[in-house]
Amino acid sequence: MTKLFDAPTRIEAWLDAAEYLLEVRTDLNVILSISSPSSDGPMSRESTARVDEFLTGEGEYPLYTVAETIFPGWEYRRRGLDGVFTIYPEEEYPKFIKRNPNGWGTYAYRLVRRTRADGTTMNPLEHLISKMRTEIAARGTKKSCYEVGIAEGEYDVPLYNTVDDNSRHMGGPCLSHLSFKVYEGHIHLTAFYRSHCYRYKALGNLLGLARLQACVAQEVGQPMGSLVVHSSYAFMTGAKGRAMDLINGLRRMRADMEEQQDGLAEQVR
Repeated sequence: MTKLFDAPTRIEAWLDAAEYLLEVRTDLNVILSISSPSSDGPMSRESTARVDEFLTGEGEYPLYTVAETIFPGWEYRRRGLDGVFTIYPEEEYPKFIKRNPNGWGTYAYRLVRRTRADGTTMNPLEHLISKMRTEIAARGTKKSCYEVGIAEGEYDVPLYNTVDDNSRHMGGPCLSHLSFKVYEGHIHLTAFYRSHCYRYKALGNLLGLARLQACVAQEVGQPMGSLVVHSSYAFMTGAKGRAMDLINGLRRMRADMEEQQDGLAEQVR
C-alpha cells in the first residue's frame, strides 16, 4: 500500500496523485517526490488562479492562505527572518488565534515558538538554521541531523504535540514531522503527514513547505534540493465532477504551454 508520484514540479505531482485518489478515494502511504519544488514553471500563475477559483467556489481557503499556515512567506519576503521570528509570532499570530479561539494554531507558529519544561521559550527554526550553518561551515558536514518533528527536546520542533493534540481526533494538526538534509550541496526536505486532504489542502501545503525549504536554503547559503511529502493516510473526498474538471483543465493548460514553447524553440533554430 505505497504509491509514489515522481514529478519535477509541485503542480504536476499533485495532479497525478489527485487523479489517482479521485478513483480510489483513500489510500495509505501516498508519497510525492518533487525534484524542483521552488516553482511550478510557466503555468504557475495561471494554475494558481484556476485552483483558487475551484477552492473558493467550494467555500475553502485559497492556496496562499493554506501555505501561510505552514510558513509566513509574506513576512519573510518583506522583512526577512525578523518577520518570521518576531513579527509573525508577536503581531500576526495573535490576530489569527483571536479569530479562531477554538483552533489548535498554525504550524508556522509551532516552528518559531516552543515552551521548554522550565517555562522559557525557544525558537526551534532559528536553532535549526543556526545548527545547519555551523555544520555546513565545519569540515565533514553531517547530512542527516536536522529534524523538525514530534519528539520532546531542545533539538526538535513539535509540530504534533502529544500533550495538546492527543485528544483531537479530527481537525487537529496533520503535519507531524519535518526532516531537513544537506546532501550533495543542496537542502532537501521530507515532510510526514499522518492524514492529508488532497482536495483542499495538499497543493497549498506543498507551496508552504517549498517556501519554508527555500527560506532555510537561503539562510544557510545552499540551493534547494528535492521535496518529498509522505502522506501515511491520503484522501480525496467530495464530488468527482468539479475536481476532475479542474484536473483536466490544468492538464490541457500544461499541454498548450508546452506546445507553445516547442513552437518558439522551433522558430529560433
